[in-house]
Amino acid sequence: MVQNAVVKKIVGDGVVEVSLLRQMECGLHCDGACAGCTQRPKEEILALASNPIGARPGDVVEVEPTGGHNLVTPVVVFLLPCVGLVAGYLAGQSMGLGEGACLGMAALGVLAGFVPAILMNRIILRRRAPEFSILKSLS
Repeated sequence: MVQNAVVKKIVGDGVVEVSLLRQMECGLHCDGACAGCTQRPKEEILALASNPIGARPGDVVEVEPTGGHNLVTPVVVFLLPCVGLVAGYLAGQSMGLGEGACLGMAALGVLAGFVPAILMNRIILRRRAPEFSILKSLS
């Protein structure tokens, strides 16, 4: 999804910090006539972007997300806890445990399924790779 952003600062060689301009229903084309607009974003959304065009701070640019973890992340975050839930319950049944103990095993399976998601989140946060790529300058 292509969206507009404002370059805030240069972070490193070929990487800048951008402020994403959120898309709203009204398009924010009110020219100040609706100062009390509830649609305006309350906080700034900052992200890193690769800068192949050499944009400078203050430039309005068009960015698109980099396609990195788009399939792996949802599988780890959503599918593994579900698999852990079923595996834990079935393991409890195969051991001949009662219904409550099987549910306890299922809860442990869910927790075990979240461990890879937590580790992946830590790796992504430490790496701080650009989440977006600048396509062109709009200003």
